[in-house]
Amino acid sequence: MNKECEIVQDLLFGYQDGTLHAASKELVEKHLKKCEECRRIFSEMKKDEIEVDKKEEQEQEIDYLKKVNKKMSRKNSLLMVIGTILGIIILLNVGIFVYYYNEAGKVQIYLNDDITQEQMDDIKNTILKIDENAKFEYYSKEDALNKLKKTFGDNKDLLSGYSEDNNPLNAYYVVDTNVEKAKDIKNMITSLQGIKKITGLYDTNPYIFTFSKFIM
Repeated sequence: MNKECEIVQDLLFGYQDGTLHAASKELVEKHLKKCEECRRIFSEMKKDEIEVDKKEEQEQEIDYLKKVNKKMSRKNSLLMVIGTILGIIILLNVGIFVYYYNEAGKVQIYLNDDITQEQMDDIKNTILKIDENAKFEYYSKEDALNKLKKTFGDNKDLLSGYSEDNNPLNAYYVVDTNVEKAKDIKNMITSLQGIKKITGLYDTNPYIFTFSKFIM
């Protein structure tokens, strides 16, 4: 290798980067035209630069794709969490309304002490016209008093003064139907003879009704 080749090869990096001053650039260009070895070295340098550029470009693309995938993964995870929460909320609401519809349809019909069998039959027949599958439970005055004593538990002695002769409670029906029919039943039998009062939970807020049942 002659002295000029050494000088030119030292200048090749600057020539490739475009940082040489005019005189050095001219020297390199003239030498490359006549020196095959230096042209080969310069050609290899350009290939290496292209490969480095490609590698950097690929790394940038990979980094970009990683960032996109990471964002998409976070977004998908968030959507999955939101979807799960919404699913739970929907199922919970469906469960609450189904439970309310089936359980809040009980109607308590309290009867006057002087009610006749004909009036009781009239009440029952009117209800069956609204819901032929309605279930009836009859509680006598004595049943009502015993249930109240059971509710009082350890304090049932407070009711010891009451007996069959002075029982202040009324006999009553419990009619088991659904919420909508319970409302219809109340409206239809309110004016019938022999009824003292009608109660039920069919007008209760479904959430309050369900919550109260599960904490009792």
